[in-house]
Amino acid sequence: MFIEDIRNDFYNVLLGNRVLLLVHYDVDAICACKILQGLFKCDNISYTLVPVGGISELKTAYEENNEEIKYVVLVNCGGTIDLVDILQPEEDVVFFVLDSHKPTDICNVYSDGQVRLVYKDEEENIPNFDDIFRDDEEDENEDEVAGRDLEAVVERRRARKAWEERRHTLMFNYTQFSYYGKPSACTALELAARGSRAGAGALWACAVAGAAHAALHRRPPARCLLDAEPLHRHVAAARRNDDAQPHRSAQVLVEKDAWLPLYRTWSLEAALSHCALLAPRLKLHARSGAARLRQLLADMGFPLQQARQAYRSMDVELRRSLLTALETAAPKHKLPVPTRATFLLQRPHAPPVAALDTVYAIMALIEHETLPKGEGFQLALAALEVSGENESWKRGVMYARRALEAVARLAHATLSSRGLMLAGPFSYFIVQEGTPEAAVVRGPLWLSEAARWIAAADTGARPLLASAPQPNGDCLLLGLPPRFDQEPRNLFGAAFEQAATKSGASVSLDYVDTSVITLPASQRTQFLDALTALLA
Repeated sequence: MFIEDIRNDFYNVLLGNRVLLLVHYDVDAICACKILQGLFKCDNISYTLVPVGGISELKTAYEENNEEIKYVVLVNCGGTIDLVDILQPEEDVVFFVLDSHKPTDICNVYSDGQVRLVYKDEEENIPNFDDIFRDDEEDENEDEVAGRDLEAVVERRRARKAWEERRHTLMFNYTQFSYYGKPSACTALELAARGSRAGAGALWACAVAGAAHAALHRRPPARCLLDAEPLHRHVAAARRNDDAQPHRSAQVLVEKDAWLPLYRTWSLEAALSHCALLAPRLKLHARSGAARLRQLLADMGFPLQQARQAYRSMDVELRRSLLTALETAAPKHKLPVPTRATFLLQRPHAPPVAALDTVYAIMALIEHETLPKGEGFQLALAALEVSGENESWKRGVMYARRALEAVARLAHATLSSRGLMLAGPFSYFIVQEGTPEAAVVRGPLWLSEAARWIAAADTGARPLLASAPQPNGDCLLLGLPPRFDQEPRNLFGAAFEQAATKSGASVSLDYVDTSVITLPASQRTQFLDALTALLA
């Protein structure tokens, strides 16, 4: 069931109770968790925080931590599965679900109160209860009626068959695409604002979550703008308060900025070379790619020597002219607009921090090749701190640069060696085990970043599959929809499930995002063959 009042029907229910907080490993979930942690601290709500990576981890985390727990809050996990059926909780346990993964499981939607969904996305076209659920008491009495009124029984069975066909059609239309709703951190910020606790920390966490949805193409561009509109209002209100109280230590600003990853902590040439928005369209993987990049810098009026040194060491006038130079040179090279209104964190005596940079820092921390996942999760939470020197953020930025370099190398190698294969209705590429890049893209976040890069270089008009090696002979497989940058609804979730049944492959559908699966590498070919036949 959907709750009506986020404060009274959700947060106030938690007051005075111990809470189990289950949080998924993604940027938006970590940002929402950061906001909730701040609220829990203010109201002395005791909680147990457990990060979860998939459905099996979710089940294990609940089983190990449900003792004397009556309230469970799930962030970006649990919404797309039948929670009561999978977790088998006691009747008095209540689950509050704050999940941006869509579509929401229909059993959660029509739960009698044990599963409570914190917000409803306006895009969800949820079928009516009577079209999905049916009272079978009359059908159970068919045998008793059959001897007396055969015609009534036939008519009843015909009506049931028509109802089942309609239900199948409605459920297929409802579940055929997986997609993302509004960032969960935006809902958490709304809760904080209702309690007059939308401080710089909450605003910054929400800004980073919004930047993640935009940078990772979780939502169409127009939707991202609408999602950010309440945040803009809160930032403006906070700015007015800051002007009245100039002693504040940190504030969130909205300014036009270059949509380049980490450029303030890198060189301009490196940022352009590793920007998934611009680099694929400059075709840096081709022999003439370096010349195109140099020509772009020349058209911007930036000498190569300046572009190759650290951004902070560049000439002051060049730094001031960066946005104008990018906007002027981009049309000549047929590049998308490389600037946009973005959120920046401004602290006294420190350079501004871009929300986009923090997105990549968090991604690098939670999917680092050698860092334990639990430790990476805690570092990612710490990277969102807005006060003082943030060593976790600096560490994440260092990891992110290495990850972006690995993604660029992988994309260049795949495109230049014709490693992008054509399989009828879709294209695919496979990251070879043993390559330096394989360890970096073993998780879905960085593998999808490489997939978006390669798809953009290949016009992006076709669906794309990407596969990377996993331990124990398994492989990760994820699907990217065509024109992902405009309409990111993904049909691969339902297609993967059907192909798994037809191929007989040992597919694991454990990921929260249904467009990501794992299977034995030895069965990958037969699975792709079944998927090709299904989508042809």
